[in-house]
Amino acid sequence: MEKSTTTGGCLCGDVKYEIDGSISPIWLCHCSKCRRRTGSAFHASAVCSPDLFRWVSGEDSIQEYEDTPGYKVRFCPRCGSPVPSYLEQFGLVFLHVGALDGDPGRQIDHHIFVGSKAPWFAITDGHPQYHEHKPRQG
Repeated sequence: MEKSTTTGGCLCGDVKYEIDGSISPIWLCHCSKCRRRTGSAFHASAVCSPDLFRWVSGEDSIQEYEDTPGYKVRFCPRCGSPVPSYLEQFGLVFLHVGALDGDPGRQIDHHIFVGSKAPWFAITDGHPQYHEHKPRQG
């Protein structure tokens, strides 16, 4: 079976990366932080294993700030696009699905933080909705 490679990057093209293999199912986060960061009703998110992820260019130019303890926002300093982050506590790479090129081979799985979603946005799909995080299973 052939291994698929997904590429991604920032708006200006300075930061580029590749993922060899599958990403997690996609979730849509409706929290106020994600809405402010994207300027949209939600943020499409996914994760992948660090051994599948590699920077192609621009890693050393990435800027970050710690919004709250343990929560860092990383972005391209030239265009401001959000870029992937390593989630140390989970051993995963956090991805911004809207910054991936082409079809990542996954679909939306669920919505989180619908308890603080934008009042002007209606969720009309049939995917599960969680008031905060999706409960851990098992």
